[in-house]
Amino acid sequence: MKLDENKKELIKKVLRILIQIVIIGYLIYQVYEIGLGNLVKSLPTKPTFYILYLFIYFSLPIAEIFIYRISWPLQWKAAFPIFIQKKVLNTDVVGYSGEFFLYSWAKNNLLIPSKEAWKTIKDNNILSSAASSMITLALLYYFITQGYINIQDYLSNINTGVVLAVIFGMIIVAIAIYQFRNYIISMSFRDAIKVFSLHAFRIVFINFIQILQWEVARPEVTLAVWFSLSAVQIISSRIPFLPSTDALFVTIALEVSGLVQVPRELLAGILTANLVLKRLLNVSTYLIASAYKKTVTIEKSELEIKDLDA
Repeated sequence: MKLDENKKELIKKVLRILIQIVIIGYLIYQVYEIGLGNLVKSLPTKPTFYILYLFIYFSLPIAEIFIYRISWPLQWKAAFPIFIQKKVLNTDVVGYSGEFFLYSWAKNNLLIPSKEAWKTIKDNNILSSAASSMITLALLYYFITQGYINIQDYLSNINTGVVLAVIFGMIIVAIAIYQFRNYIISMSFRDAIKVFSLHAFRIVFINFIQILQWEVARPEVTLAVWFSLSAVQIISSRIPFLPSTDALFVTIALEVSGLVQVPRELLAGILTANLVLKRLLNVSTYLIASAYKKTVTIEKSELEIKDLDA
């Protein structure tokens, strides 16, 4: 017996909620094991830590406006609250829900044909994923070759054959993507290069600021630990359709704290502070963006009425 669409959507929604409960529940359990008192003591006290987080938080919506302006006629005043809401939806609802929100807004407010709006969003996500994957591999290669990460600390026995197979597979995938790029990506090659470059710069910038923030909070921890966690964060953030990927990252980081030889409560203070900051900013910025968006819409309607009267 086939399920109707409403039942399918309900099942998907329930599964997403259950996954979110499991992730957050396990995170709460880890915090409980550490102890609330130890957690509070390990919270960062330097103002620079919190100022740097503001740069991290707002860098994505600002960068995305520059990126989408390549294809769409965006104005900062109208676009900024939209990309803030997109960020919050992807973080706190489910991955790519922000893209559906952006698609609806672009179709209705920028008067872009539905098909073209969806193509632009699809292209941007493909290029973002490609940039993220390539930057992750490049950073890992740099961290390992420069001695910031000692791979032997994490893997007792490296199978050279497996490594070569993975590299060969990645080369094949890269060649296939290049050969069929016109079928995969709709925008021109020149625009695709611009979008890819902006995404790559954004990822490098955010990770640099993120490592700097952690280093400011706990300078006694070696850079190798922060570089390792940075790589884990990039990978966990790319898991599609999974709610609370930031909470998942914190959960994984606390679980592997023994591998990087850092006390769990020390990591918990820094990572939990960022997690709480993100939740507080998500709620406040979403509400402010919603209210501001309504104001912009009202102003636009009043201008249109004046133009008609004239």
